Amino acid sequence: MKIIIRIAALAALAAVAAGCSQKDPAAEAIDAAEGALQAVYEDAQKYVPDRYAEVKAELEKARKAFDEERYADAIAAVKDVPAHAEELAKLSADAKQKSIAEMNAEWTRLSGSLPDLVSGVETRLGELGKMRKLPKGMDKQLLDEANAAFGSAKSAWDEASASFAAGDLEAAVKKARDVETMTQDLMARLSMQAG
Repeated sequence: MKIIIRIAALAALAAVAAGCSQKDPAAEAIDAAEGALQAVYEDAQKYVPDRYAEVKAELEKARKAFDEERYADAIAAVKDVPAHAEELAKLSADAKQKSIAEMNAEWTRLSGSLPDLVSGVETRLGELGKMRKLPKGMDKQLLDEANAAFGSAKSAWDEASASFAAGDLEAAVKKARDVETMTQDLMARLSMQAG
């Protein structure tokens, strides 16, 4: 009986030793995977968020296994994460280049058309401001509102131009799109009220 207990104790000890021997490699594998994923986190989350979430789930699965002291499972769950992080880096770089190309094209279009639109609205507001009698359908309150809206549009265009000059293409395009919407709305209101 003592021999059976001793053998069981030795088997349990061996199992614990085997578990401990895998604990450090599992921790190192998780650390390496975390480092690889952290290196691509910003662009991957922004440009390929679904794929990033899948790879992050692999890491979370490994962490959970590690916390439950299932070290072999943790190693198995995390083994492909560094390779997947490399794949994420490539995918996000490609997506980023495509996005930058699209934004450059959009900026070229907007910066080509908006100055004339803004200038046209400014001229129209100037003309209306000089009139003694405003056209049918327009009163001083509507003109004041249009002037205030134009002030916001002009200020936003200045911000868009400053963002572009500072190299923040994304902010420049976003603000320029807002300016386009505001300006088109103003043009419609002014032509409708002036007509």
